[in-house]
Amino acid sequence: MPTDQRGFLPRFRCNAPRKVSFFAGLGAIVALLVGAGFANMSASGAPTSQETAVIRLVIAGCLLVAVVAYVIGSRMLHSGRS
Repeated sequence: MPTDQRGFLPRFRCNAPRKVSFFAGLGAIVALLVGAGFANMSASGAPTSQETAVIRLVIAGCLLVAVVAYVIGSRMLHSGRS
């Protein structure tokens, strides 16, 4: 593997904030799948309003963390502090 991080290393292996961004995005996808599981388990075929609200908050929180961490990681990478 080359030591130059701007070479051909994958984007999310650059620094810790970008790894956090990756895992937060993964958390949002998992929350979406859990929400789909709630819909399948429900007798009416739809999750309750409380389940929907919790899943929305988790997805929104994960995506917010992912975006903020990615921006921080990008700025660190461009400033050379990775």
